[in-house]
Amino acid sequence: MPATRVPFSFEPSEILRSIPSLYTKDAGGCPGAKIRQGMTARRVIIQYCPVPAGLDPYVSVLFYCEIDMGEGERLHDVLSPDWATFRFHYGAAVEGVMRNGSSINGCRFSVAGPRSQEVRFSLGGTRQWGFRLTPLGWAALVGVPADRYADMLADGDEDEAFAEFRPLYDVIGQGESPGEQLDLFTAFLEALPRRPVAHEALILGICDALADPEVRSATDLADHAKAHSRTVERVCRAAFGFSPKLLLRRQRFLRSIDQFTLEPARKWIGAIDAAYHDQAQFVRDFRAFMGMTPRQYAQLDKPLTGPLLRERARHVRLKG
Repeated sequence: MPATRVPFSFEPSEILRSIPSLYTKDAGGCPGAKIRQGMTARRVIIQYCPVPAGLDPYVSVLFYCEIDMGEGERLHDVLSPDWATFRFHYGAAVEGVMRNGSSINGCRFSVAGPRSQEVRFSLGGTRQWGFRLTPLGWAALVGVPADRYADMLADGDEDEAFAEFRPLYDVIGQGESPGEQLDLFTAFLEALPRRPVAHEALILGICDALADPEVRSATDLADHAKAHSRTVERVCRAAFGFSPKLLLRRQRFLRSIDQFTLEPARKWIGAIDAAYHDQAQFVRDFRAFMGMTPRQYAQLDKPLTGPLLRERARHVRLKG
């Protein structure tokens, strides 16, 4: 089914306007966030929206994205590893590819499973609504083992695992403004049936352990979660998508990315997480997770992920 455009102007609604620090990047605007040569992006907006109480154990982020491009122009960017993310696209077709060959092209409802690799993507003028699932949210709302979709991109309209989410595309489109769309979006997610989850308490305990920078080994993680290491291994693969060891490696890497985003003036040497033994180990992890060196990443144009990472950092500060 061809994508349709959502009927609202570029002006944010009163609901979105009431949320602080709407990130807008105009062409030639903020330093260090240049638009790739030959592009005519006029505006990029990324907005993280409040997750209602009761939904937050399952959904960590609700977000809105708006990209205003010149006729026929597209921007190109790269996303770092993340938890499973669902996006609904209204406008130009999205293209995405991972190092392992997993790709999407032109779908209106895209799903990225939990990832330990970068995604390179291309977008034209578009508007998106999306959300990021927690590991508990994946278990309760999707209900298939997360490792089946680890490091995988999928067309949500084609994959039956995501059939329950498909109506959300048209539900969002019924709103006349971003504020109305946000209300429809959250109401739909709140009404989704939630499957009973075995080891729910353990999943939450593992999330707490991953958030603790002092937890640095699979043994530490099992001790923190108060569970047998084999049980932790099985639950990590089923709900998180990866082994405990890989999850901990990914977590220290993402903490470094977040720190670099918050304080780029400190450069990478000041952003490296304390869990790294030395800079060489960090560079090896960077290559493993991003397919490039830290220097290459720092030199990339980031027309979308620059504002995205700053908005994520603001969101984390507000929650903290």
